[in-house]
Amino acid sequence: MTSSGAGNAPGEAPPTSGHSAGRHDDVGARHAALSSDVSGGEGTACRAPTRRAGGWPSRGRLIIALLALQLLLAAAALAVWVWTPEAPPLPPLPEGNAPLVGTGATYESALPLAQAQADAWLPGAILLNASMQVDWPWTVPPEPPTTLPGTGWLTYAFIAPWDAPGRPPGAASLSVVIERLDGSVVSRESTGWEQAPTFRPPPPPAAIDSTEATLLAEEAGGTAFRRECPQYRHLTRTFPVAAGRTEWPQHWVVLYEDSRAPDQHGLLLRIDAETGEILDQGGAAPGCEEPA
Repeated sequence: MTSSGAGNAPGEAPPTSGHSAGRHDDVGARHAALSSDVSGGEGTACRAPTRRAGGWPSRGRLIIALLALQLLLAAAALAVWVWTPEAPPLPPLPEGNAPLVGTGATYESALPLAQAQADAWLPGAILLNASMQVDWPWTVPPEPPTTLPGTGWLTYAFIAPWDAPGRPPGAASLSVVIERLDGSVVSRESTGWEQAPTFRPPPPPAAIDSTEATLLAEEAGGTAFRRECPQYRHLTRTFPVAAGRTEWPQHWVVLYEDSRAPDQHGLLLRIDAETGEILDQGGAAPGCEEPA
């Protein structure tokens, strides 16, 4: 005899029939709940996707508008940066040269030409600093010279207020370099400053000019300093210092450079701009026997 099930009593329904009935009942209950939601029941499962689908387009348009605004602001900032100059434009070159005194132009003789360049550059430009460089011959006479050689350069720096478009108020500087040998303008540079320095008037004209101050420095030890090793010591710079900026009255500074230590003051002399008196003298040049 063949068995029809494992432990099923006669007349009992197979277990699979009961499980199928339970599944049908669950499906029916879920279908009824879903029908209740669709027909206006209290459930929200069917309405939530509809709200999200209706809300996303508005939020997306807002995000796109914000991104477009950011791009517009960035483009405007870039345009301001590109079209705003970093410095005022240079003025036209002068038609003439500075007059010579002896064999070369001096601090005083070339100042009007440099100031005219500054006036054509920006209104209100004042002299910030200036210097006269003298390139001495390597052959040094036994006695101090009575005239200056014509070789060297004159450097003038001017400062003026400058309000560039799209930038906070600042300042700008103009550098003018003039060759002493012929009095011509050889170099100019205009530079913008984010912050303006203190505007101080330049030193007024004095009884002792730059040429006399340099020759007085030669007498006070400059010639001897150069003679010790002229291959290294053949350049001086002379510039004015206004009263009130140091412990001394208005005076000239004459610097002798040693090419082996250009960042140091090989020999420095301070000369009173009214009397010609030597106010101070010092220096830190290497000895002539030291290698270059």
